Amino acid sequence: MRMAPGPVRPTTLEAPPSPRVLWVGVAGEAWLALSRAARALGCEPVQASAPGAVSLELSRARPRLVLVHWRQVSERGPGGLGSLKSRVGASGAPVVLVAEPETPAEVLEAADAEGVEDCLLAPVGEAAVRARLATLLGARPPPVTSERYSPRVVLLAGGAGGARTWAGLGSLLEVSGHHLLYSATVEGAAARVEEHGSAPHLLIAVGDGARGGVWARSGTAARALLEGVPSLTVTPAESGRAATLLPRIHAMLGREGASLRVEERVPFCCPVEFGEGGPQGLAWTSGVSFALSPGGLFVRTLVPARPGAAVTLRIHLPTTGERLESHGVVAWANPFAPRDGLCCPHGMGVRFMGMGPPRLMHLRQLCQATASP
Repeated sequence: MRMAPGPVRPTTLEAPPSPRVLWVGVAGEAWLALSRAARALGCEPVQASAPGAVSLELSRARPRLVLVHWRQVSERGPGGLGSLKSRVGASGAPVVLVAEPETPAEVLEAADAEGVEDCLLAPVGEAAVRARLATLLGARPPPVTSERYSPRVVLLAGGAGGARTWAGLGSLLEVSGHHLLYSATVEGAAARVEEHGSAPHLLIAVGDGARGGVWARSGTAARALLEGVPSLTVTPAESGRAATLLPRIHAMLGREGASLRVEERVPFCCPVEFGEGGPQGLAWTSGVSFALSPGGLFVRTLVPARPGAAVTLRIHLPTTGERLESHGVVAWANPFAPRDGLCCPHGMGVRFMGMGPPRLMHLRQLCQATASP
């Protein structure tokens, strides 16, 4: 006699762990704002301040976002966080500094060395944290680009050194807002084009100074795939002179060089607030700048304004305690996206607009003082 089978228990699947958000600092108002924003988006907030506790939390599970209070950087000194960005992974969680307008410049410089990618100004609002988390979780659409302001894709094919061949020029192009693909050979360049899914706007190759010498070593399929792509062939010596190549490349890409003069910028660490007009007036957020020029600045932030947008800037000068205000236009923007390896930084390049002579003269003096040995 066969027995009737018993009730079948449904298979229970374990729910995936909630994304973690790590706060490196003491419990306080910033921690409370972070906790509320994280829980509202289904994330798990975690707090740690002691070096051992931070290492323990990083070993348990990789966080989606790391916020560091500026006093943690100040108290531990340069390198005191143990290269935090390298420990969370180059393509892992972004690191955000929580600073104040009067945060010392040396602390901002140390934060830059730690790999900080954004900055929140205290008092930290829940909306500011929510905007960053929404971007990381894919709940916030990226800024709409326009053909005039959108970055160009540049393909660099260079010798046996690969990406190392383009260390100087590649960095300048990335900070100018261009998206780069690297390859050691023209054959590899064709493969990168297929992988990327669209043709690049420009191909730069290292050769003997003549296009024929570079392309003669490539196969028929590679030549056919790259046919019609504007190209620039440079010698190994020319590839090391990045500043002289940059104007030629911008001209070939049809970019306006006046707002992209990266070689004129000088290192200058300062918190920056930017406001973009909306139905309810200016919507303010913050970031951090590590490069400044009389013509514009680069703002690191995970939530840049859309390219072409008019913005109002508040530049906090830690060296003098002043706040420099100006209007600007977003020349280019690189919103957050999962990336691996060498790539353009998250943020936006802003060109100053309508800055009066006294402020412009003051800015030039600051840049000259910073550039002088």
